[in-house]
Amino acid sequence: MEEQAFEWLQAVGSMVTTVLLPLLGVFMFYDAKKRKENASARKAEAENITSYAAEWKELYEKKERKVMEQDEKIDQLYAEKNEDRQRIRELMEKNTALEIENIKLQARRCDVRGCSGRKPPSDY
Repeated sequence: MEEQAFEWLQAVGSMVTTVLLPLLGVFMFYDAKKRKENASARKAEAENITSYAAEWKELYEKKERKVMEQDEKIDQLYAEKNEDRQRIRELMEKNTALEIENIKLQARRCDVRGCSGRKPPSDY
């Protein structure tokens, strides 16, 4: 009986070594290969996401540069507009001063020469 149990144990052991161990090795190899493929797929996906992120970042920075340039141009135009307004205001003041001076000169001329012969303009 001992001998039979030993033979039976030996048969089971040989079955394990001939069938189960190679199957276990195949499954372990398959699992390692599968993990490696998953890791490479995750890495490729991460690189893809990184490239998209870099592209979007570049577009965002380009847009921000454009907005900043436009803001600078707007500020420059407002400054020029204010300078033009100041220049117009100064010219209007000079023009008004000259008109007042012209009126004063005409009044003096009439006082000196007498403007009795002066005819007012008419539309008739």
